[in-house]
Amino acid sequence: MIRVPFAAVLGLFLFGLAVPVSAQDGGRKEVLRAGDGFPISITYYPFQESKEAPGATAANAPVVILIPGDKESRLLWDKSSAPRDQDPFPLLLQKRGYAVITVDPRKHGESVVNSDDRIQANDYPAMALSDMMAVKGFIFAEHQAERLNMAKTGIVGSGTGAAIAAAFTEFDWSRPPYDDAPLPIERTPRGQDVKVLILISPESSAGRIKTSTALRPLRGPAVNLALQVIVGADDNADRRQATSIFDAFAPPSKGNTENPRVTLFKPEIKDRGIAMFRQKLPYAYAFKFLEDNLKTIDIPWQDRRSRLER
Repeated sequence: MIRVPFAAVLGLFLFGLAVPVSAQDGGRKEVLRAGDGFPISITYYPFQESKEAPGATAANAPVVILIPGDKESRLLWDKSSAPRDQDPFPLLLQKRGYAVITVDPRKHGESVVNSDDRIQANDYPAMALSDMMAVKGFIFAEHQAERLNMAKTGIVGSGTGAAIAAAFTEFDWSRPPYDDAPLPIERTPRGQDVKVLILISPESSAGRIKTSTALRPLRGPAVNLALQVIVGADDNADRRQATSIFDAFAPPSKGNTENPRVTLFKPEIKDRGIAMFRQKLPYAYAFKFLEDNLKTIDIPWQDRRSRLER
């Protein structure tokens, strides 16, 4: 575990994030259907060959899901998630060899059926399972077409979106493989795809979801998950929640050594949620964490259908 002070990352912007804003929108809108029929609006940024990601291939491309919190929408990720004169965060990732999906969970942004509907406590578990499984179904189809590698999935969640991200990640890691081979190691996985989780100004709960409760089963060597928590040092309420959530995943003890795959970053700013990415350090630090812990992992593409269905 490592808690990262503000000064420790002052040099992060030296690794080349000064990318001018593109005149073209690299994403396209899609509408998915959750298991209960609820329409879920996304923006999809497919992998594209780029001189900024030499040697990258579609079948090896990581995919990152960006989830907003309450009072936010995916359009903030699409349009307002970068410092001045920088690409919005999903476009930055696309240019660096990722596929990216920004999501409006139900009753957020453009995923609203009736404007009079208010988010209820039971909606959040539906977001974490039904809505996110619709997103994963979309990712599965892109994976099977060899346009990305779903085994290299990262999720960035803001506010209540962090709780949704944590709950879905717990579910994803709990899914057993298909029973399609004699030896467990030979069986085709159905889950364990989320390898990086970044929580931005995380809320301790979202309706019936408790963020810390979702994270606890994910700690330990059996789960290959890198976690980053980012919260403004001058945001007193969020800082306490974020520290508690971080400690649920990486409990402090004398025996802990620094682990760059488990980080708590507290830049000295008051911004919260997606707005934090308008500051250079959170924007750069989240990008670097994905580069180090998702893009570089070596997981070859494989057919994700059960062998019994091929």
